[in-house]
Amino acid sequence: MLMGNYDVIVVGAGPAGSTAARGCAERGFRPLLIDKALFPRYKPCGGALSIRTINLLGLNLGFRLA
Repeated sequence: MLMGNYDVIVVGAGPAGSTAARGCAERGFRPLLIDKALFPRYKPCGGALSIRTINLLGLNLGFRLA
């Protein structure tokens, strides 16, 4: 078991949980992201991000998608 001090615990490391944990970290919180599954794993929703999602998340991919 991981021991440490965390401000936020996010349960579920899918797209929503990962985004929530990232948002907390960007705002200075210390999130702990946990999931019942082992990673990496096959999950259809994790195979692609829409252009709108990439732009909204501000992912630095080295180029801008329009």
